[in-house]
Amino acid sequence: MRVLMAAGGTGGHIYPGLAIASYLKEYRLAEEILMVGGGRKLESHLVSSQGFNLRQIGIQSYPRYFSSKWIVFGWGLCISFLQSFFILRTFKPQVVIGMGSFHSCPLIILALFFGIPNLICEQNVRLSLSNRLLAPWASRIALSFSETQKYLSPRLLRKTCLTGNPIRSEIMKVKKEEAIEKLGLDKDKLTLLFLGGSQGAHSLNRFGIEAAKLLLQGKLGKEIQIIFITGKNDVEWVRTSFKSLAIKSLILSYLPQMEYAYAASDLVVCRSGATTLAEVTSRGLPAVLIPYPHATRGHQWKNAEVLQTMRAAHLILEEDLTAEKLKTTILGLITHKSLLKEMAEKSKALGKPQATREVIKLILSLVNQ
Repeated sequence: MRVLMAAGGTGGHIYPGLAIASYLKEYRLAEEILMVGGGRKLESHLVSSQGFNLRQIGIQSYPRYFSSKWIVFGWGLCISFLQSFFILRTFKPQVVIGMGSFHSCPLIILALFFGIPNLICEQNVRLSLSNRLLAPWASRIALSFSETQKYLSPRLLRKTCLTGNPIRSEIMKVKKEEAIEKLGLDKDKLTLLFLGGSQGAHSLNRFGIEAAKLLLQGKLGKEIQIIFITGKNDVEWVRTSFKSLAIKSLILSYLPQMEYAYAASDLVVCRSGATTLAEVTSRGLPAVLIPYPHATRGHQWKNAEVLQTMRAAHLILEEDLTAEKLKTTILGLITHKSLLKEMAEKSKALGKPQATREVIKLILSLVNQ
C-alpha cells in the first residue's frame, strides 16, 4: 500500500499524522509513505526525525481578513495544485490522507478527480476551515470527538467514523514507577505537570510560578513536586525563578519522551490542544485546562468544554487566570483525593488509546473496498 499524507502546519496536525505513519511502518502495512507539508522548520524536523520523506508545497494559510495576503495566498494555491498534481502522478498513492491543515486541500480535491480514496482527520470538536471545505469531497471523515457530529449535516454524518485522535504508542507503555525513576523524582510526592505545549505558553509559565510560590506557603507545599515544560523562550527564566523555591522540580524547555512526564504525573495543568487532550485522556489524567485564547474559532475552548462537562477536567479561561485562582484550583483537587480519583476515572473514560489503530482500520477499508 502506498500512502500519501498531508500533515503540515502545526504540531496538532503533524503529531497525529506521524502516529499513523509510524503504525503503518511498524506493522509493515505500507510499502511507502510520503508526507506533504510546507516550509516550516517544525515540519521538516519532525518528519525527518521519524524517518519519513517530506515533499513541500507552496500553499499558504488562508487569510482571515481582506489584505494583500490574498495575492500571496492565491498564487500559492495555484502553485500548490500544480505541485500536488505532479506528486500524485509520480507517487501514485492508493490512498490520500489529510490531517486537517491547509496543505490537505489540493491533495484531497485532486485525489477525488483521480478516483483515489481519501480520508480527512479532524482533531478538534469543531472542524477546521480546511476540513469544512474538504468534507463534501472526502471519502470518509475520522472524528476525535463525538460532539463534532452535531455540527455536521446528515449527508456528511454518513461519512464519519468516531476514531479518536491518533497518538504515539509510546504514550501508553510507561509505568509510573519507571517514569519517576527515569526523571529523578520522589515516589512519595504528588507530581504536578505544567505543560504549555510544544511552543510553550508564557502566561501559563508565569502564573504557574506564582501558583507554586503560593502552594509552598501551605502545609502541602512539601508534599508536592513539579515537572515544568516551558518552551524554549522561558526555560532559563523559569529555572531561575524556581531556584529560590524550596520545592523539588524538573524544568525542561521540551521533552521528546513526553510519555515519562505523563506517567509520572498526578495532575496536569495545560492548554487544551487536541493532541495534548488525546494523550492526557488516554493516560486517564485529571487536568486543569487553560485554553489558548487565540486558537482559530475557539477550538481549544470547545475542546476543554467537553472535558469539563464530563467532569474530567477543570476549565479556567485565560482572561480569568490569576495565580491565586490557579493555586486554589490545584489545592482544591489535591486535597480531595476522591475528587482527583473521580476526575481521573472520567478522563480515562473519555480517552481513546486505540485511536491510531481505528484510523488504520479505516484506511485499510478504503484501500480494500
